Amino acid sequence: MDAEQRREQAAVALLTAWLDDDDGTSEYPATLVSDLAVELGSGDDLSGALEGVLALVAGLTSVAGQLLVRSAQGHGTSEEQELQAVSLLFA
Repeated sequence: MDAEQRREQAAVALLTAWLDDDDGTSEYPATLVSDLAVELGSGDDLSGALEGVLALVAGLTSVAGQLLVRSAQGHGTSEEQELQAVSLLFA
């Protein structure tokens, strides 16, 4: 498995933990971020943890992009239109 696949699998694991936290009270997603950062990084020091966090962000970005494309296809819209609709949820 290459580094990109590892990042994307970690991102899916994090999203799965988020999905399983129905009421938003579990510490598990936050704990998982820390665990994944260590796993994806190159060591237990601050530099390795930062590398792991950046790898996780890259994985989340890739997975979010794939979800955006699928959502747009499912709704018959462009990715830009879909992203604009999502942005209104956070406005």
